[in-house]
Amino acid sequence: MGIRAKIAAFTGRAARWGGETFMHRTAGNIPGAIALKIDPLVLVDLAKSVDPIIVVSGTNGKTTTTNLIADCLATSGRRLVCNREGNNLQSGVVTALLAGPEAGKAQTASVSSGVSHAVGGSSSAHQETDATRGSAAVSGSAIPIACFECDELYTKFVLPRVKPRYFMLLNLFRDQLDRFGEIDRIQDVIAEALLKTPETIFIYNGDDPLCAAIADRVSNRSFAFGIKGDLGLSADRVSDSRFCQKCGGVLEYEYVHYDKLGAYRCKECGWGRPELKFAAENVRATAEGFVFDIDGHEVRTGQTGVYMVYNVLAAYAASKMSFLVEYDGFQKGVLAYRPTNGRLQVFDFGERSVMTNLAKNPTGFNQNIRIVLQEQGRVLALFVNDNDPDGHDVSWFWDIDFENWAHIEGLKAFVGGSRANDMQVRLKYAGIKAQIVDNVAQVMEATCAEDGRAYIIANYTALPEVRRELEKLHAEWESTGNVPWSEQVSNSIQDSQSDKAQNIVQDSNINEVSKGNQVSKEGN
Repeated sequence: MGIRAKIAAFTGRAARWGGETFMHRTAGNIPGAIALKIDPLVLVDLAKSVDPIIVVSGTNGKTTTTNLIADCLATSGRRLVCNREGNNLQSGVVTALLAGPEAGKAQTASVSSGVSHAVGGSSSAHQETDATRGSAAVSGSAIPIACFECDELYTKFVLPRVKPRYFMLLNLFRDQLDRFGEIDRIQDVIAEALLKTPETIFIYNGDDPLCAAIADRVSNRSFAFGIKGDLGLSADRVSDSRFCQKCGGVLEYEYVHYDKLGAYRCKECGWGRPELKFAAENVRATAEGFVFDIDGHEVRTGQTGVYMVYNVLAAYAASKMSFLVEYDGFQKGVLAYRPTNGRLQVFDFGERSVMTNLAKNPTGFNQNIRIVLQEQGRVLALFVNDNDPDGHDVSWFWDIDFENWAHIEGLKAFVGGSRANDMQVRLKYAGIKAQIVDNVAQVMEATCAEDGRAYIIANYTALPEVRRELEKLHAEWESTGNVPWSEQVSNSIQDSQSDKAQNIVQDSNINEVSKGNQVSKEGN
């Protein structure tokens, strides 16, 4: 590492320490941004300290899948570097490397020395030579492994500089049109990044024709994952383009899992879904989450939503390809995964609970709609902002299948955030009456008599505030000795009314004294 890179790394680490010590908050992208300002190529040097590197990208599910992979890899006993909080720009990756390996994540199990013990057993198609295993084969567990989430547009910076062993592409959907533009722009950026890193192995969602088209454009070794078999799900009302990426013809589907993901084939030129190297079969829903079979193993997830099958499937592919995790370790990592960043996170308030989740485009919202319908939810709150990271164009509200919620009996709906009015209008046209609220507490107070689970769905910049408020409310609830929420709200309202009445009495007394003084003055 050159002197400039050393100065950049030192300054970035100092900024991270200062933020955590004096501001008592995570550093985010700032330390990395400072380091990159001093040395724009500092990422190249920092990336040499970890091996192998896995980079995860895609429109939906990046943070969840990255954390799933990290939890699975942690069972290998290797030290781990990861940007778990979702800081997925180049500066976020630099920040993660400056922070170094996670504390307390490595397990006591040693690294498996035999490929035959890896997840799913050995496979000649996946075996790597000692040369391709790089320095990790020489140094063993001395070198940390890394798993990074990366924004789609920033792959053109991150991939050539970290040269990952594996690049995972989860899906591509319309998202923030005023920032990303049309999807073909994202495809071009990712293809360009892969062309600059020909040694990187490309693992992609074969059920997504947009991802499969990228695999056809690059020379990288590529492997597809997907769901085999019809799940019997209804198609979304509005979906992304279902046109052939080769000839422009209309794609025909044997079955669709959601949006444009499924088994497709062009009747004009014959182009279609590639062979799935990692295929989830016999997918079924349980009370605890989805279960599916792969490579002779039964995989159990702890979360609902078909997209979680894809996320777990991607984690399985990463575990198997990396030769670092046995099946038991993989399953242990999946079941140990607990959402803590607002994605599918559950806050328990005794007789009721609140689930939060991120949705920033029509596909994400539609998947949340399915979860609510599946769990028969009756309390819904949508918080949507239009800050720069969210995108200012909210026309996509009209591509969401809110009409599927309109028939829910006893539905109570709320909207908040800077675009609450727009969302309220959209729901009105879907046949849903929604109340505008300023915060989560108002939702909880308005539904204090409801039991069961409330669902709060928020977009990118709205979710952190929702999460912080729920954490505060939960801490206050615990401080009361876990008094039922309805009783706590009732007591709060009574206290508020009592305080208000007391203030009225005090004001009345003050007025009487004032009048008395005035009479006294006039008498004199």
